[in-house]
Amino acid sequence: MVKVKSKKTASPKDKKANLVASKIKNFDVLKKEYELSDEDLTINSILRKLAETLEFYLKILQQILQPEEFHALYEANAFDDTQKSDIMELYKRLMIVQREILKAELLNDEKNSISTIQSTHLEITTAKPLMVEILQKMQDSWKTDLNAKKKESARYFG
Repeated sequence: MVKVKSKKTASPKDKKANLVASKIKNFDVLKKEYELSDEDLTINSILRKLAETLEFYLKILQQILQPEEFHALYEANAFDDTQKSDIMELYKRLMIVQREILKAELLNDEKNSISTIQSTHLEITTAKPLMVEILQKMQDSWKTDLNAKKKESARYFG
């Protein structure tokens, strides 16, 4: 008896995922990095996941640039004016990218959306190590006595 191998046909979900994957460079990296599920693999859902990541980054930066709560006020004091200026530049870059995502969603043009996905992922990848440094400094602020550091610098007149 000859065994006939049955061809497994792809489900509509698999076909949709493969179609999206074929249009986007480094799709597997995006899928892993932004925890994209197989159930909702559309270009717009990828844009929304990227927007979520950007919003997370922006919220952290806002806590330094415009602290409103006690923990943010305390952590913001760990950054000097030069560092805050650098953080503002990063904030601007990320805001531009976030607005680009909003435009892509409004335009609903596949080619533009795919281009936006690629450029946004690049910007997030570039910003990620900077965000880790910023978060480390925020965390470290709780390990040092900022008041003692300020008193020490106020006593020294060169």
